[in-house]
Amino acid sequence: MILVLGLLFAAPPSEIPHRVRIDHPAGPVHAEYRPRLDIRQTQLGVAGPGGRSSTLRCRWQVDLMVDRRAQHASGTLQRALRKDAIAAGSRPGWCTANRAAITKDIASATRDMRGAVEALAGQDDRVLRAELDQIGTGTS
Repeated sequence: MILVLGLLFAAPPSEIPHRVRIDHPAGPVHAEYRPRLDIRQTQLGVAGPGGRSSTLRCRWQVDLMVDRRAQHASGTLQRALRKDAIAAGSRPGWCTANRAAITKDIASATRDMRGAVEALAGQDDRVLRAELDQIGTGTS
């Protein structure tokens, strides 16, 4: 039996938005990248009948979501970025019974997300510049 439970967290508490300024021919752009965590839990196995061992296991995975908001004289450019499986693990037993332990595991595994957020922002640079070029030429 597989049961998928999903939770969406706002932003890791230790993280503040990553901000960059881009000097573009159309004018300066201030971009902000806000991280969020998408946490998925999957319940695997079955509870064993009396006297038999259980095969229950809770598998979890964390994906990093980053919301980009770039302010420009012509308006705002928004985009969602994603990096899958930045952390993963499992615990024996029910997901609901392991909620506190899994929360601690996730907090430990995602303590410092700054590098991952900056890497996604760096990958977005070319896309953002292309969007700005389209604004500058009036094409969509």
